[in-house]
Amino acid sequence: MKPRLSFIFILLLLVQMRAVLAAPANCLRYEPETVTVTGKLHRETFPGRPNYESVANGDEPETGFYMSLEPTICTVGDIGQSEVAFKSVREIQLVLNKKQYAELRPKLGAVVRLRGQLFSAFTGHHHADVLLRVSE
Repeated sequence: MKPRLSFIFILLLLVQMRAVLAAPANCLRYEPETVTVTGKLHRETFPGRPNYESVANGDEPETGFYMSLEPTICTVGDIGQSEVAFKSVREIQLVLNKKQYAELRPKLGAVVRLRGQLFSAFTGHHHADVLLRVSE
């Protein structure tokens, strides 16, 4: 049984390595690398706790800032990590502190260019596949 599990593990590792190596050179890497993205800044509200289904039915509203990317981006997955490779990302969720929210609020609806570190969604509070932790 152990040799079979080892074979399966090695096979999965090779498949992941092939996906990373086959990614186009212009795809963006996840944190800790710093990247720059350009897109239209907007605000969205999604249902939060307790059921993440409907604000009208009592779930807490979760309002955040997002970017509709121009042009779309692709990301490179990391072997052994939870970061997923995506071919065509059109929308990212921004992770901001209070000061950054205040600075960006007047720019809602405008095309902005932001720098930061990308990571892929991993909780119910993440409403886009890819998020950008914006640098100061």
